[in-house]
Amino acid sequence: MRRYFFQRFIFIIFSLLGATFLAFTASRLAPGDPLRLMVGERNLAPEVVAAWEQRYGLDKPIPVQYLYYVKNALQGDLGTSYHYIGTPVIDILGPAILVTLRWESVGIALAIIVAMILGIISALRQNTWIDTLAMTVALVGISLPDFALATFLIVGLALKLDWLPVAGFETPLHYILPVITLAVGPTALLSRIVRSSMLDVMQQDYMVTARSKGLREIIIVLRHGLRNAFLPVLTIVGVLIGRILSGSFIVETIFNIPGIGRVGVTAVLQRDYPIILGATIVLSAAFLITTFVIDLLYGVLDPRIRITE
Repeated sequence: MRRYFFQRFIFIIFSLLGATFLAFTASRLAPGDPLRLMVGERNLAPEVVAAWEQRYGLDKPIPVQYLYYVKNALQGDLGTSYHYIGTPVIDILGPAILVTLRWESVGIALAIIVAMILGIISALRQNTWIDTLAMTVALVGISLPDFALATFLIVGLALKLDWLPVAGFETPLHYILPVITLAVGPTALLSRIVRSSMLDVMQQDYMVTARSKGLREIIIVLRHGLRNAFLPVLTIVGVLIGRILSGSFIVETIFNIPGIGRVGVTAVLQRDYPIILGATIVLSAAFLITTFVIDLLYGVLDPRIRITE
């Protein structure tokens, strides 16, 4: 077990280094001068420009800049913002991360719960109108882009009916539209996976044995079927969390949510390289840690799965 943890830890470290190096190099090679963006229309003397380049390390080769960045990041210093001059990146990303966690955790939980319910009902009512309706709705949900769904919800529920606020993050009502937008796609995909997995599990010998013992169907499904059917779902959950994290850029921008997604989009438009790199580290680490936790959950749900040499 210790060896497995060590191997995964090394994998996470090298994956983070790879992701940050690509983002770091791309930001440095992108057209445009971050110093010019900072000063705006002002004309600065060459010696002032040289001093600023030295201050932000822009006068050194890219590999050297990256090594300095990694060294500082390991000490908890992600640099200072180019746009908000002198403001530490961690002071900008910290509150944004908490906002994103607050509303995305609700969206992820909603997607998993609704998907499990729809998938189980469809499996138990296979080839009925309930199954057909649920899977048709799921297919539409998979095909619908987040920005299109967000537009429909805003126009229909916020502007036409005036039931919900359009944007912002002040009250619980502000959660509803972005959470629905975020959860529809994952719910649709997960429900189809749950249905397929449940149909396979329902044919297994242990399920037939449980029925022969006279157990109620709901007990059989929840106690024996759901636990085994959830194993394939875990794999998809790991992938969907990555999609949800990347989708937050679009959703938070549309609904004006001050989370890490909107901060990242704003940083790209402003060429604020330190914030871009900080957001890359946070999102990459979140995805890698999530997949690691999911791998551990396999052994919890199925005792037959063990970490071996």
